[in-house]
Amino acid sequence: MIITSILCLVFTHFFVVTPFYQLFRNYLSARKTGLRIIISPITPYTLQWRLLTSLCGSYLQQYRWFRAIDWTCCWQDNDRLHQELGLCFIIVAPGHNVLCTSDPKTIEHILKKWREFVKPDNVNEILGTFGQNVDTSNGNDWIRHRKLTAPCFNERASATVWSESMRQSKIMIEQWLSSSDGKWKSMIKDTSTLALNVISSVAFGNIEVNKPTPGHALSLRDTLVTVMSTSISPTMEGILPFLQFPILQSLLPSDVKDLLQAMHEFRQYMDEIIVTEREAMTSGQTRVSALISTLIEASGQVKTGSRASKARLSDTELRGNIFIFLVGGLESTSITLSYAIALLAVHPDIQDWVVEELDEVLSDNVNSEMEYVRVFPRFKRVMAVMYETLRLYGPSPPLPRSPFPATFQPAVPMTHTSTGEGTVSTILPANTQIMLNSWACQTSFANFPDPITWNPKRWIQPHLSEATEKALPEDVAAEELRHPTSGSGFVAWGTGSRICPGMKFSQVEFCSVLGTVLRETRVEPVCRDDEEVDAARQKVVDILEDSCADPLLLHVRQPENLELRIIKR
Repeated sequence: MIITSILCLVFTHFFVVTPFYQLFRNYLSARKTGLRIIISPITPYTLQWRLLTSLCGSYLQQYRWFRAIDWTCCWQDNDRLHQELGLCFIIVAPGHNVLCTSDPKTIEHILKKWREFVKPDNVNEILGTFGQNVDTSNGNDWIRHRKLTAPCFNERASATVWSESMRQSKIMIEQWLSSSDGKWKSMIKDTSTLALNVISSVAFGNIEVNKPTPGHALSLRDTLVTVMSTSISPTMEGILPFLQFPILQSLLPSDVKDLLQAMHEFRQYMDEIIVTEREAMTSGQTRVSALISTLIEASGQVKTGSRASKARLSDTELRGNIFIFLVGGLESTSITLSYAIALLAVHPDIQDWVVEELDEVLSDNVNSEMEYVRVFPRFKRVMAVMYETLRLYGPSPPLPRSPFPATFQPAVPMTHTSTGEGTVSTILPANTQIMLNSWACQTSFANFPDPITWNPKRWIQPHLSEATEKALPEDVAAEELRHPTSGSGFVAWGTGSRICPGMKFSQVEFCSVLGTVLRETRVEPVCRDDEEVDAARQKVVDILEDSCADPLLLHVRQPENLELRIIKR
């Protein structure tokens, strides 16, 4: 009886009294900011949060505190919650507070002050599963990673991305056109395969990614997709040493066993690639535009003669950077491509508008290859499609940041709430994480007119008459692309020093693939029986709107339901 009472007291202390005390303490500190407050009973982005979300996320979606910080809900709600609570508001939770902001001025300030606002470990764990990398590191460690990975992203590599994307696109198109009726249900999977083939070729050379290589039960593609399909990968990484005994492994659910195997084989693939590249480079073999070769060479891990330069990236860090290259090259680009192709099927007028540019740019070389140096800078409307797709369907979730150190209380500029102009400086309480809600920022009426409408033309500045400053009849060559500027509300790649290092790669690949696809084919929704075209288009839109951001990136929830007709032009 005494033991039971003691256990009850201990349980009450740690799981009731302490959390309530911490919640009250954080509430008092949040009130000092003068911002609107939402109370959350669970600390966001912790292990408890992930477990709760996976078990009863659909039930919790009815609560505002959950919708404010759940990534899928954030995308679904666009800017609605910020219209109600303001550009900045605070989530008060037992573990720490979270500043939620869609204010372009606040976002720009925080992203540019990268030493004062770092990436928190509890949110970056998935991308750091296989080792610290250029995306997950902070401070001087990030400077080292950035310096050593920067040589990988050069113009020679961009040209390789362009040509390989075009080659893979032609293979994909040939497969699409092989269908007798033109109907195709695997467009999303096909763009994912294309993106993985491109990044694998550019990063490693000609390595098989879609079939298991000797010594493996899974393909490289399968291991990567499995690891990225769950948010518990970092947790499994931590408990792997305790699962060496067969009797413990036998007790695990089948999906956890599959995850463990995928993590083991992915690590094995990466180690094999690193060893192979080192041996090839040491023996003097030329590896044209291979990112991993450039990374190893920049890191000083190749022996030259009898001397070996000092290693500046550990094998774990090499593995971590390879992983982030693959994730960035596979997931983000392929997701954007799949949304863009589906949206062009829904908007035939925009498809015609883009094709008009393609025909003019390629008019002098109808039967020749698209040359990177000549063609890419002229694909303004194609880039406009990418910008607009990223604005509404950007794969990356709200950007997380934390003041460094945790006790730091920074002064953060925020747009004046009463006038909507000018800024006011607000002191953030200690132990406050920050969620930069890019999805809300990019769908705000304050930043974009008609923000919910997919309209790539908003990114094009037409040719104006010098006399009247009115738009002249369409002159494709004279048009100018409105590139997103810092503080404009568009943060698909971030901004400041920590802007996505693969931004140019993704732009080059997107333009090469979409240009090749629209040069040779036309994309349409599939009409069933007596179905009207508008109804078929709406069905495609409904499938796209049924997207989720679990565990990390936005994606179509049921890609197998998306059916398009792809016909030759």
